[in-house]
Amino acid sequence: MDELRQTTERLAIQRLIAVYAQLIDSGRLDDWGQLFTEDARFSVYGRTYESRATIVAEIGGMLLPPDYPGKHISLVPIIDLTGDDRALAWTDFSGVGTNESGQIEVGTIGRYHDELVRDGERWRFASRTIVMAGEPLPDDVAPSPAF
Repeated sequence: MDELRQTTERLAIQRLIAVYAQLIDSGRLDDWGQLFTEDARFSVYGRTYESRATIVAEIGGMLLPPDYPGKHISLVPIIDLTGDDRALAWTDFSGVGTNESGQIEVGTIGRYHDELVRDGERWRFASRTIVMAGEPLPDDVAPSPAF
């Protein structure tokens, strides 16, 4: 894969990661669900959810109530293309929300460990594992690269 194509693919994956946060923060769960493959896996807090429909139902059910809006804040991802239609990505993030007083509070910090696949013209999440700060890295998850 030439350098221009690598850059184009990395930008498309970076967009996917950014769109993920905006869609879930807006409560657009049907659109958000389309970011995952049909047989995707999503792991967080020691639980794994399998299939797009299950991910939307279970993870979407964790949204903050409208009275306490929140935001996912993602930093610049590290993206390794592992083939023409496969990639790995690691993205540090923070989840912030408002409390009963309307003040902003940091709710979570962690890292997304993603396996991505190209599905036609679009990249999708095949697997997303969230490792919160202080949690050990699961054995089946690739650590972020050293450089």
